[in-house]
Amino acid sequence: MKAVVSRDNADYKAVAKLVSSATQRKRSGLSVLDGPHLLAALLDSGAKPEALYVSRAGIDSPEIAKLAARSAPARVTLLADPLYDSLSTVESPTGVLSVVKTPPAGQAPGDSDFALLLEDIQDPGNVGTLLRSAAAAGVRDVLLSARCAFAWSPKVLRAAMGAHFAVNIAEGVDLAAWLATYRGTGVALAGESGRSLYDLDLRGPVAFVVGNEGAGLSPALRKAARERASIPMSPRMESLNAAAAGTVALFEAARQRRKR
Repeated sequence: MKAVVSRDNADYKAVAKLVSSATQRKRSGLSVLDGPHLLAALLDSGAKPEALYVSRAGIDSPEIAKLAARSAPARVTLLADPLYDSLSTVESPTGVLSVVKTPPAGQAPGDSDFALLLEDIQDPGNVGTLLRSAAAAGVRDVLLSARCAFAWSPKVLRAAMGAHFAVNIAEGVDLAAWLATYRGTGVALAGESGRSLYDLDLRGPVAFVVGNEGAGLSPALRKAARERASIPMSPRMESLNAAAAGTVALFEAARQRRKR
């Protein structure tokens, strides 16, 4: 295990640039996982990290030490705590950062039994939360339009809590074209729709469509969806945010499908 105590160290500079620069992450084809939970999810999926960076407190943790052993042959670098803390993407440093190869974008299968489509969702927290909800509800495929937040950004990864390794993620998808040929039922979540989500039969192949936080769904996607659904709520509130609305819809489908 290599120990690094200086900010002038080349390895430290390289990982610092990777953590801070989306351009560098895309150029290098690498992503950064912050914390033992994400590393465990990666390892449980059968993949291995390229490298680990741990703090002194982290390497003394039995949990992180076991994960480091499972990560072999990835190189492990021990950073002085001030150096590690400067890299951490969370307020309370977790003790381990993992550098991984960013998986290639998945395919967008037209025969998906349960899918979630995200159109131009800008907030990384919303994208991550929707990925997490999708994985928990049993979704197989999550399709992102070209203007969504990058699925493998640190904020999305943190909010998704390992969901990246449980669902197929396809980015840069022409959602309207995909939905036009989808064999199942496309359901656009639209607040002004007169039909309640709870009146729909969601037991067959279904794809939910969630639109941009401000603009909502594009006319093309509204037209391509077979159904439009609203979520009944108190008149004191006008709407739910994108992540909350998507989560409610996904778990209503999961409830119906369990009964099936």
